[in-house]
Amino acid sequence: MANDQPSDAYRCGQLYAALAALEKLSKGDRHSLGRLGARVEAAQQPRDRLTGHLKAVGEYVVDARKQGRGPAATAILRSLPDLLPDGRELPHKLNTAQQEEFCDGRHAQEKVFEHAEAFR
Repeated sequence: MANDQPSDAYRCGQLYAALAALEKLSKGDRHSLGRLGARVEAAQQPRDRLTGHLKAVGEYVVDARKQGRGPAATAILRSLPDLLPDGRELPHKLNTAQQEEFCDGRHAQEKVFEHAEAFR
């Protein structure tokens, strides 16, 4: 990570964790980003796997609010701009090293959610 800025791959991992948490608040344990293999696919091809979920953010927030999970959904929604990669689009493909950065970013963001008061 040059200049102490997270790489786009790292940010994609953070974004994945946020979108997965938001989708889970909306749809419960059967959310698509929680299915087996979803993490690997997103780490390999973030643009293909995450763009649809970015477009569905509003729906996820509304559904979560209807289920009484509004504070957590709102906190995730507010965090999204800071998790977006710097480029104009999500990266299409990540190499092996970038996939590791993706995983590091995902783990870091999941820990943020574990320790955040809004998600307990």
